[in-house]
Amino acid sequence: MRAVIFNKISWCALVLVLLAAETQAQRRGGSTRRRTATTTTTTTTTEDSAEVVNPATGNAVTPPAAPATDPAAAPLRQDGVGTPVSDTPRKSLRVDGVTSKNSVRDRVPIAYDNIREDDKFWEKRIWQVIDIREKMNLPFQYNVEDENGINQLFINILLASIKSGEITAFNPIDDRFTTPMTYAEIQTKTSGEERTVRSIDPVTGEEKMVTTRDEFDPRTIVQYKLKEVWVFDKEASALKTRILGIAPMVSRMNEDGSLRASIPLFWVYYPDLRPVLAKFDVYNQNNDAASMSWEDLFEMRFFSSFVIKENNAYNREIKDYIKDGTMRLLEGQAIKDKIFNKEQDLWQY
Repeated sequence: MRAVIFNKISWCALVLVLLAAETQAQRRGGSTRRRTATTTTTTTTTEDSAEVVNPATGNAVTPPAAPATDPAAAPLRQDGVGTPVSDTPRKSLRVDGVTSKNSVRDRVPIAYDNIREDDKFWEKRIWQVIDIREKMNLPFQYNVEDENGINQLFINILLASIKSGEITAFNPIDDRFTTPMTYAEIQTKTSGEERTVRSIDPVTGEEKMVTTRDEFDPRTIVQYKLKEVWVFDKEASALKTRILGIAPMVSRMNEDGSLRASIPLFWVYYPDLRPVLAKFDVYNQNNDAASMSWEDLFEMRFFSSFVIKENNAYNREIKDYIKDGTMRLLEGQAIKDKIFNKEQDLWQY
């Protein structure tokens, strides 16, 4: 009886061992087959879609396809507006108005009357500031492109003329036009120096060094400094004005956001600038058909300004001896009245 029981137990144990071995073998074989299939699928997917694993998240991402490079197409700006980086203006392909405007790019300014040294009966040198936020100076804020695609903002006209070499900019270390400046130096003062920074590609996670520079906003120029001479020509019996230089002013701010000072960005010799200004029209807010050039605006003095300095023994500005802003304006107006009265006192009625 005992022998029969032991025999049955042995056969049951043998069957259990065989079943366990078969089950384990099936598990191993299926896992191997699934792993092989997964590896094959991953390899195929990698080869087809070129997936890249993002090191930050560990997820597989698909990098964007490289755009088709057309050597004839001009690169676009970073803002995506679609304006070419090159300075080539975009000319209008249709008549932008009722009639086609005549080209006035060949205009030349009228030459000044010659004033002999012996005919200078009286002379006064003053410095003034044009604030384009005043109502009369709104044409200085006209920031649009004409039919030829040339921007009409006054500071852009100056910078484009300097870049093209039509005029020479001078360092504001003094106002006697002694030290020329290059366009690259002006770019450094407006946008800062080029600097190399470390950048990480958000898609591939690749780290690389890129060269960057801050963008210059021309709308931050809100003042222009003028240096001019008022002289009485006794041969013509007339008081005449000669603008010597123009300098755009940049504002320097304190840490709390308050204005620290306004300093000249560069100086431009106005007699050299006159041929350039004669080619560009000034915006007329009352009548678009009645236009004049920038050279006409300065010669006919269609702008508002205030005196900040006159030639004096101490070579100081009004702000150096008058601290109140209102009193400075009154002192500047007093200098203008003194020049006007000087001319009137030369006549007898």
